Amino acid sequence: MKNAPIRHRLEYAAFMGFRGLLRSLPHAAAWRVAESLGTIGHFALPSRRKIALENLRLAFPQDSEQQHRETVRKMFRHLGLAFCDPLSAERFDAVEFCHRLTLEGWRHFQEAQALGKGVFVMSAHLGCWEAAAQPIGLYGGSMDVVGRPMDNPFLDRALTRLRTRFGNRVLDKRGAARGMMKALRKGGAVGILIDQRSPDHQDAVEVPFFGQPSRTSSVLARLSLRTGAPVVPIFGYPEPGGRYRVVLRPAIGPQAKKAQSEVSLDDQILDLTGRYMECVEKEIRDRPELWMWLHRRWRSAPKK
Repeated sequence: MKNAPIRHRLEYAAFMGFRGLLRSLPHAAAWRVAESLGTIGHFALPSRRKIALENLRLAFPQDSEQQHRETVRKMFRHLGLAFCDPLSAERFDAVEFCHRLTLEGWRHFQEAQALGKGVFVMSAHLGCWEAAAQPIGLYGGSMDVVGRPMDNPFLDRALTRLRTRFGNRVLDKRGAARGMMKALRKGGAVGILIDQRSPDHQDAVEVPFFGQPSRTSSVLARLSLRTGAPVVPIFGYPEPGGRYRVVLRPAIGPQAKKAQSEVSLDDQILDLTGRYMECVEKEIRDRPELWMWLHRRWRSAPKK
């Protein structure tokens, strides 16, 4: 990285300065600072605020405009916390992190792991999604987390360090299928975020999400059907005092082979992907202000 653009170096310097500021504060106080930054973002990003309002009108048509605006305001505050939390929480060793953690439904991961086919761990940009991955590394023997590298190599290295400090590994989203299959063959776990709209050029299907057709990647369903690996939903939530609650839901698995033979592959993929998004939707409905409403999730796919 000797020839890295000066912009990357300046971005990294700013990042390290901000990280130092957060680390100089108690963790709960760092959260409050992060929420305040989210409030600034609410006023400074009108285009994103507009997208969030449009999404909420689609997802919750029964709510008033005032309710939508209040949800957007709370969402920006939470996003400040969610993006800054990993920097502040980096101060915790494994023991301290576990002391701050309430873990619910761990048996669902254990039961899925006992099948011996590997496990997909599915999550969304909801709550503290980075914190949600840490218990797998701490208690489950590590996990390969799929993600897109950042354009700035200095920041990407810092983010990778945050994600892998408790035993997890990072898989480059570009061409990750081979790495995922390798991990599953060893009985390992693979973590995937499924809630964002799949780009038009990718292999995707449209399934209901908040009553609207949503273009969603079919990779998770296809690999689950191919390998027999169940999908365990996991979600992380902030708790008062700088604590975390991580919740695992019952595994979503493909049908038995006999049942699969009676249904086309395309229909199986649609069914599984729809069940994944139904699970994510249920979590979001409970705490809509904790989901990232900033992207155009329901933009229609181009007509062929």
